[in-house]
Amino acid sequence: MECLVPNRMPTVAINVVLQEPRVLAGDEFFAKVLLDSADPDTIVGEFYADIEGVGKTGWVNIHTDKIYEAEREYLKAHIPLMPSGASLPVGRHQFPLRIFVPETAPSSYESQFGTNRYTIKVVLKTNSEQSTCSEVFPFIVVARSFFDDIPQSVMKNVEFKDEVDFTCCSLPFGTVSIKIALPRTGYKIGEVVTCSVMVYNRTRKALKDCSLQVVLKTQFEAMSRYEHVNEKKLTEQVIETAALGNIKSRTDVQFDNCLLKIPESVPPTQYYNKHSPDPNIIALTYTLRFIALPGIEMEIPLVVTAKGYRDGHKCCLEQSYEVDRRVYMC
Repeated sequence: MECLVPNRMPTVAINVVLQEPRVLAGDEFFAKVLLDSADPDTIVGEFYADIEGVGKTGWVNIHTDKIYEAEREYLKAHIPLMPSGASLPVGRHQFPLRIFVPETAPSSYESQFGTNRYTIKVVLKTNSEQSTCSEVFPFIVVARSFFDDIPQSVMKNVEFKDEVDFTCCSLPFGTVSIKIALPRTGYKIGEVVTCSVMVYNRTRKALKDCSLQVVLKTQFEAMSRYEHVNEKKLTEQVIETAALGNIKSRTDVQFDNCLLKIPESVPPTQYYNKHSPDPNIIALTYTLRFIALPGIEMEIPLVVTAKGYRDGHKCCLEQSYEVDRRVYMC
């Protein structure tokens, strides 16, 4: 007859409390490690926190079966929390952490082909199996960028024009002309992009499903495992859309005050920096895209920063916009 041995419950619990949910690269942030102990006989062997920031890219080319991968280390720190051999009393204990994030650290990012992840790993090793544990806690980093860091030409009024000629059996079928006016092409996270769109439809066909989109384009770079050859992969994600409707044939239509909000949760623009000794393996860029059927597409590059001007006196005039009965400030 077999004896049933009950599993012993853990006698400790570990948690981490962050002062802020997001930290700007180049800043310090503070956290607390919370440790609850229920065993009066616990003796610490090791108790420490490892802070890491690692970027990884990787995929398999389905046509050649080649494996591509790359890895970068952006942050690494080891912080002891208690000396070896110390006794851990029963109750709740707090251990403060002070962490400096390098100014060049890229934004946290998650996707199918690559990630930038920042974590706090807390490890407790004791004289008992029930009080030995390890936990990993993620935190979010936002790349450091301001309006002062980008060309000031993107902060001025600008108009973009494009034309699309349609043909049928090599015969002219008409032209669609598009003009998009923007007060600027540089924005910070959380701002509202406001623009005016003028469409001159000189064809005999209606334009359907006209819309504006803010698109995040991500470029991943990795190296083949054996040949050591670099390859890039590009993905797109529509993060905001404003529907404009249909445009009848031989009609001119103007759409005023089209509003698209850049979400608070997206990362700022992050370039590849090919001249850097350690270039980014994940590059992030934004575009404003106008699309319509059949086959109309026009893109305007945008620059998105983490913050506005460093000098508060340079801030743009505050304006409010109402979208779907919500008021946004920019």
